Amino acid sequence: MGKSTPAAPDYTGAANSQAAASKENLMTQNYANRPTINTPFGSQSWTTQTQIDPTTSQAVTGWTQENTLNPLLKPALDAQIESQVGRSQLANSFMNRVGSEYSKPFNYEDLPAMQSGGTPGEIRTNVADYAPGLNTSFNFGGAPAAPTYDTGYRDRVAQSLMERMMPVQDYQNRQLQTQLSNQGFKLGSEGYKRGLDELAQRQAAERYNAYDTAGNEAQRMYGSQMGARQQGISEAMSQGNFNNQALGQAQGLDINAMNAMNAAQGQQFGLNQSYANQQNTLRQQALAEQAQRRGMSLNEMNALMSGQQVQMPTMPQFNAAGISQTPNLMGAMQNTYQANLDASNAKNAGIGNALGGLTSLGSAAFQFSDIRLKSNIRRVGTHPVGVGVYEYDIFGHRERGVIAQELQRVRPDLVRQHDSGYLTVNYGAL
Repeated sequence: MGKSTPAAPDYTGAANSQAAASKENLMTQNYANRPTINTPFGSQSWTTQTQIDPTTSQAVTGWTQENTLNPLLKPALDAQIESQVGRSQLANSFMNRVGSEYSKPFNYEDLPAMQSGGTPGEIRTNVADYAPGLNTSFNFGGAPAAPTYDTGYRDRVAQSLMERMMPVQDYQNRQLQTQLSNQGFKLGSEGYKRGLDELAQRQAAERYNAYDTAGNEAQRMYGSQMGARQQGISEAMSQGNFNNQALGQAQGLDINAMNAMNAAQGQQFGLNQSYANQQNTLRQQALAEQAQRRGMSLNEMNALMSGQQVQMPTMPQFNAAGISQTPNLMGAMQNTYQANLDASNAKNAGIGNALGGLTSLGSAAFQFSDIRLKSNIRRVGTHPVGVGVYEYDIFGHRERGVIAQELQRVRPDLVRQHDSGYLTVNYGAL
């Protein structure tokens, strides 16, 4: 009826063919990457021989690399080897000396003794307390009492001046009267009165000046007494300040002496520490010298043993051949089978249409969906029938669909086993 599908591909044969092509490709690459190299120093070549792989018991090709030194360089290589052998023999002759040196323990008895700077002297911080001797109050009992302005003294001075002045003024008054009478002025006349009034004014001014002089004398006396008191107070304060300054100077001298003593102790401790450090450095140097003398022979032997080694000539690099890709026989086979399957499905679909839809078009939609044919599977969703939707690689392509084994448990009518034994799915009906 034209409904038969193409025969299943020979996957095993295709895989074997692809493996054989890969093996041949690898052998070709191995051969391309083993050229014969010729340099002025020598040459590098390869030979082959058939060997049996112990893991597979199959015959394989074995490669042997051969380096040939230029005959002109062979004496130089022999000389290097001979020199190396001589150094090794000389180094071995040092073994007895090395053993003798290391058999002697370190001698700590003759080393300078470990030194310490000692304990620093006690820092002096106590200074005599001069505060109780400070004068914080002053005794002004020896100073004169504070004076007051003595009006009685002023009046006494004024009275004394007036007593000396009155006889003179009385005499002046009599003299003027006699003079006026002699000049013809009568007693009680206008000229006589005017002359006496003028004398009375001058005498009143003199009496006023006497009272003013008495006031000045009283003020001078008051100032003198106040100056004496101020001098007494100043002397008392100067005496107190002098005592305080003397105490401050004494305290400063004590502090300076204390600081000098502490500085001397610090300097002495520093000298002790420097001396101890010097002695300890000498001890370390003596130890280092013993260690150096002890390991001298061993170091000389190691220097001889680690001398220049014999080197093989360095061959130049070349551009290695890159691996070529093996033909994708499996993919080609699957594509061919899929093309034949598509053609068969198209033919069957045409026959079905010709019969008026009497046959099922579902068979044309069956595709391989067996989990055994898929790789790199990743779930991306869920189908309405309750199975997962996945992305996967199959026959060299990235596709999306369901897994036949899951669908077979819920919709076995949509799953069919192919003649190759793999499961297919009717995606048209799904």
